[in-house]
Amino acid sequence: MKKIRWDLIGILAAVAGVIMAVIAVLKSGSPKSVYIAISMIIVFGGMGFFLNKFLWAPKNNIRRLMNFGIPGRAKILEVHETNISINNNPQYKILLEIKNAAGEIYVATTKIVISRLKPNFFQAGKEVKVKIDPQNEKNVMIDLS
Repeated sequence: MKKIRWDLIGILAAVAGVIMAVIAVLKSGSPKSVYIAISMIIVFGGMGFFLNKFLWAPKNNIRRLMNFGIPGRAKILEVHETNISINNNPQYKILLEIKNAAGEIYVATTKIVISRLKPNFFQAGKEVKVKIDPQNEKNVMIDLS
């Protein structure tokens, strides 16, 4: 059974709502209706841009890496707290030393939320499984599966 993409349905409904609102404002016929319609497009377009950049694009990147990422192994070099908590769990920035399929070693960073119940799960020197982006080797994520 195919999973329903509710986020896309929500985006399409929001775009349809903005289009209907702009049409309704333009149909009102007041002299300032064009300026109101333009300001609505700017405000809602800006909101859509920021939602995409900070919410949907990272989620889609993770989904894409999980499905199409190249499996690999990496050694943790450094672990730094970012002072951001998600559901009362800290987010960490992790510096990884990755060996690609050609045998070249390079360094990349990733961010991950670590449970407060497992504070020593990621330590410097430990090896972890990663998923590597086929188009960009610097785009990696730690594979927790």
